[in-house]
Amino acid sequence: MGDTSNIQALVEARHKTWNAEADRKVTEYKPFIDRINEHRKTKGEAPLDQMGARNVATCLDNSIMEATLGADSSRLFETVPGTAASNIAFLGVQLPIISAILPSLVLNEIATVQALDRRQGSVFYFDMNYGTNTKGQTSGNTLVSSLTGHARSQASRYYGSQMTVETCGTSGSSSVSYTVTNRSITANTVIVTDGTEIWRDNGSGSLISNFSGYSAGTVSYTNGTISLTWTYHTATNAPTVTYGYAYDNLTTPSTGSQVPSVQFNMTSKNIEALDFPLQATYTMAAALDLKKAHGMDLESEMVKLLGGEIKFELDHFGIDLMYQTATSVQSGVANVAYGSSAGQASNFDGTIQSGQEFVWRKYQFLNNVLQCSNLIQAKTLRGIGNFIVCDLNVARLIMQLKPDFEPIAGLNTALITGPTKIGTLMGRPVIQDPFLTTNTYFMGYKGDSFLMSSFIFAPYIPLFSTPTLVTSDLIAQKGFMSSAGYFIVNPGLFAYGTITNV
Repeated sequence: MGDTSNIQALVEARHKTWNAEADRKVTEYKPFIDRINEHRKTKGEAPLDQMGARNVATCLDNSIMEATLGADSSRLFETVPGTAASNIAFLGVQLPIISAILPSLVLNEIATVQALDRRQGSVFYFDMNYGTNTKGQTSGNTLVSSLTGHARSQASRYYGSQMTVETCGTSGSSSVSYTVTNRSITANTVIVTDGTEIWRDNGSGSLISNFSGYSAGTVSYTNGTISLTWTYHTATNAPTVTYGYAYDNLTTPSTGSQVPSVQFNMTSKNIEALDFPLQATYTMAAALDLKKAHGMDLESEMVKLLGGEIKFELDHFGIDLMYQTATSVQSGVANVAYGSSAGQASNFDGTIQSGQEFVWRKYQFLNNVLQCSNLIQAKTLRGIGNFIVCDLNVARLIMQLKPDFEPIAGLNTALITGPTKIGTLMGRPVIQDPFLTTNTYFMGYKGDSFLMSSFIFAPYIPLFSTPTLVTSDLIAQKGFMSSAGYFIVNPGLFAYGTITNV
């Protein structure tokens, strides 16, 4: 018992330390986080939540650690004098760009973000299992899981209820004697049916058939025995019994509580951050000319431009992985935990029907969107499609579906490069992506936490750079890298659709 107490104290202390460390980073990087929130306010967006602030702070901290480790500690640093010092000076440009990149990623709208604090880390998802062999269920089997969704049987839907559903016989049996182990049955709650004939508990120990002339059964409320003798009317299905039980009134107290229990398990998956390296070169003459003519520092401007490219690549690697998952079976491939995609919704044909105006035809696309969304729930029994990623043609169709579509303010004057959020359709974020396959769209479910997520984006270092190296031919070279992990938790939480003749 003492060992258990010590372990519990250790776990609590470690968790407290981790939270304190995460909050310390948020405090240290508050100026950057405040700027992010100020920008979000101008766009009518809410401030970063606790997880979002911690993710930004973690990535900024990772960048500082990489920048200050010295020449011999990073494979991207050249071994030249002053490496660490010059790179530290460059953080004045680097960190603001990192704090600008992270919150502006499209992946924030469609993925759960869980920043890594080291290159190799773990992402987590949950599995809730039956805890006891009771109510017709087996201990250890899945009740609800991030990987498989909810168990499908009627009995599983009643697991946490005072009511229970169990199979009480086999097909074709002419008689049944069924025992509910160690339970007191509640009067007036028993119903037995084979799909056609129904026997109902009359509260006095008898089960009465809904077909006159057919034999009745009996029920013992104290020892849980349900007995039936009958000749089938028409059906031959195995009978099921539904009953309520007094969970606080055991007929055999030594067997313990009859309250159903669950086991909550955390499953982790080790992932490694994927690097996105770039090398930039420019002539010193060009840098001097820009400085003299416009007072601009070429190196700083180059970092800003590459920041946009890095944002694009981080976003699109995740979108491509989601699209591949939505459109094909992904069981057993890298970065995928379980199962297959949800499937394809019916194709939307924009051909105008006889006597129909296009204004009404295009609104029928909403039906296809809802079908695609429901495919996800049918596959997983948890979650619906709550975001849409589409090509330009599908986006053009969606943008005409007002008032169901609500565009982002100022969209017409925005500089759009790569995947961009253009608004919401029936409350779902819509991401327009010119690189997606023509006339296609996909939907997915973004969980409310990484425990319920379909897709995890795990940034490590959004922007990292080497010191500038000038060679004898007066060519300046600088290395850049971003690093992030990606993980599909449940492919069933994605589905896709197509359009034609629009």
